[in-house]
Amino acid sequence: MDQNRNKKEISFVIKASAAYYDKFPLRSAIQGIPGLGGALDTMLAGLGAKYQYKRLEDFIINLNKRLEHVEERVNIEPSEPLFDLMMHTFDQVRRTRSEEKRKQFANLIANQVTRQCDWNDAETACRLLGDLTELHIETLSTFVHAKINDIKNNGELTISDKWSDRKVFDKNKSRRKRVSDIRPHLLSLTNSAILMICSELVSKGLLYDAGVGRMDVSAMEIFVATDFAQWLMDWISDSQEE
Repeated sequence: MDQNRNKKEISFVIKASAAYYDKFPLRSAIQGIPGLGGALDTMLAGLGAKYQYKRLEDFIINLNKRLEHVEERVNIEPSEPLFDLMMHTFDQVRRTRSEEKRKQFANLIANQVTRQCDWNDAETACRLLGDLTELHIETLSTFVHAKINDIKNNGELTISDKWSDRKVFDKNKSRRKRVSDIRPHLLSLTNSAILMICSELVSKGLLYDAGVGRMDVSAMEIFVATDFAQWLMDWISDSQEE
């Protein structure tokens, strides 16, 4: 089996690199780039194809692990929606350097196999995951867990020193509630990076800007996860670990 796999890997690398090998003027131009040309030529001539192969292999291993423990075997018949979903997933996986994100793609496919949801929903989740980075997912996960574990305060988190661990009025201004700071959960990120990530998540409908329309809170300071965010996390999470 290992020998057959190695043969397939070699064949894959050769086919992926053939087009580049044939373009001698392009290779000559790339090799002439000072300081960078040699590395680029090495990657494009074969190493880059190996990177992609390893990413796909890692995805397949994760998908196999997710499905081998499914108690009730479910078989999905070949279909056009299945083909489209898998081709799009393969394309995303080969571009994904993050091991965690590749695992999330495997979870998404496994969840579709076991739950047999609408194919359009699966494709939407796949496209959305492809648009997000690992930092987006990490940030979003923090908001989602806050909403689940803090129903009373609706899971609102702040990225502002002004409201960190302080009380603000709720929307109807009938009472004040405490808003916690998300930044201690994202120590590797600067305030500017967190703000940028949150604004991008708002634009995709995954976070809600809780400061809009309120007198005591400014916009882009306090956020809460939307139901759409929980929907996405359900798609990309391993239900066996929940």
